[in-house]
Amino acid sequence: MFQAEIEAVKEDTQHTCLDLCQDIADNRQIIASCLYGPLISGYGDEKSDINLLVILSGFTSQLKTYKRSLEKRKAVILAVDRSAFQKDVTSGWFGEIAADKLLIPYESCIDADYLWHQEVALKKRIIWELLEALILEYPELSHEILVKQEYFMHETMMQRARLFQPVIYRFLNIMENDLKKKNTDLMMKGYKKALEELAQEKWITVTADSMKIQPRLIRAVKSRKIRIPVFLRSIQRSTVLHVLSALPRMMTPLTEEERLYGSAHKKTKGRDDIMIQLEDPKEYLLVSTPLGPVPLSDETTIEEFLRKTVPGGVSLKFETRQIGGVLNSVYLLKLQKDGQEQKIVVKKFRDWTSFKWFPLTIWAIGTKSFAMLGKSRLEREYALNQFLQNQHFAVPKVLYVSPKQSLIFQEFVEGKSLAEIIRNVVSTIDPTPEELELIERAGRRIAEVHLLGVALGDCKPENIIVTKNGELCFVDLEQGTRDGNQPWDIAEFLYYSGHYAPPFAATEKMELFARTFISGYVKAGGKPENIRKAASPRYTKVFSIFTQPQITLAIANLCSRVK
Repeated sequence: MFQAEIEAVKEDTQHTCLDLCQDIADNRQIIASCLYGPLISGYGDEKSDINLLVILSGFTSQLKTYKRSLEKRKAVILAVDRSAFQKDVTSGWFGEIAADKLLIPYESCIDADYLWHQEVALKKRIIWELLEALILEYPELSHEILVKQEYFMHETMMQRARLFQPVIYRFLNIMENDLKKKNTDLMMKGYKKALEELAQEKWITVTADSMKIQPRLIRAVKSRKIRIPVFLRSIQRSTVLHVLSALPRMMTPLTEEERLYGSAHKKTKGRDDIMIQLEDPKEYLLVSTPLGPVPLSDETTIEEFLRKTVPGGVSLKFETRQIGGVLNSVYLLKLQKDGQEQKIVVKKFRDWTSFKWFPLTIWAIGTKSFAMLGKSRLEREYALNQFLQNQHFAVPKVLYVSPKQSLIFQEFVEGKSLAEIIRNVVSTIDPTPEELELIERAGRRIAEVHLLGVALGDCKPENIIVTKNGELCFVDLEQGTRDGNQPWDIAEFLYYSGHYAPPFAATEKMELFARTFISGYVKAGGKPENIRKAASPRYTKVFSIFTQPQITLAIANLCSRVK
């Protein structure tokens, strides 16, 4: 149908809108009404119905669908009580079967201001729910994610299509190529206004086309003890929709949407295949890298990364070799370009789901919980690297991430592990002042990390590299978290180091090592109670399986006496 014809139909429809509303209202007050559907969104044809939402005061039926015959078309009118409609807006009372008419393009017939206010309120609630879900799914990465504003529109479509698949054809019709920009602009107005309000309330920061979550909101969501309601809202919405779908009149507009999609796409596939035609909302969730923003939908392979990093036509030699990693696959990527060698570490994060990794979860039960999913460990590695780098700590520079492939690309850090220094200190007769200074500095740097509210999570000496210029670089941050278990960091560093001591060794060297570390930690402002807590049996028991008991006891006694 040509656009001029559509506009003419819309104009004629506006004239009949008041008559239709009055017919349904009878003697009730009409609060507001609007037109929506194929004719309003621009993809209707000569058979398309007129779709009308009418909000009434004192409508005892609460929610009801009417059909009316006009000269050339039929009208499907959804009538809803004002109180019920506003509950649908604020809490999805009817599974948003009434409120969702404000999520798609519509044209007001009566009281545009009321409809605009309700649209913004609805989209503000939806944005809030989606931000909650993002924070719970990405508790660390949520600090770093750049959210394109269109994310909320696309994620809303995707979620509703998953919950109630008949609605997918409406979204696909609205987002047809020639209509996409116009309809997107119409739908985004309410989202943008809602985002402005959330920014004014200091929950988010907004730029021209994107936003970032403020730490205040992340703390508020993570501190909530009960998180089930977000999940229950989805179940409630789905249940209500499926109950209402049993009513033929309720389904008439969606049946029409499927007909229109089928006429425009003669080779319509089943709904499972249709679903993938919706845009992936994760395309609108970005993280920054030196190669530019990367969406969370990215699935770049190692070979594709090489093509992105090297301009076309440049001669390049590269080799990969596995350099370790029991729980992850870790590769060293060597690139030769113009006679210069660059080394890149590539980590493939795997889920710890097989039985052989199960002991990791019970090894520290009641003391430390580990991130088991590869996705969770990747987001922690990226987020903590970015955060600590911005705070001027030495960490491997993240060059690129490929979330769908569970890959992270980082600069290779030249140097030696702090574990080598500690082995010398606990096994030689006279440790050098330089070695003791490095251990004290490790205590200081860990304290400085803790003062930022961060726990490193896997604070073994092997994960601290002494670089060529003498810096202490933290690596393998995949278990790190904000507001994490800081006493665990201290306990792991001290007690794990105890297994470097020779068999049946006296405790003097380990005591010197522990005192030096503790001195650096306290001098840098680290909390003494973190050290005292590390003396608790809940920590010593974890490391007793491989650290000699006299060493563990000596370190615990030192920690318990810290004031």
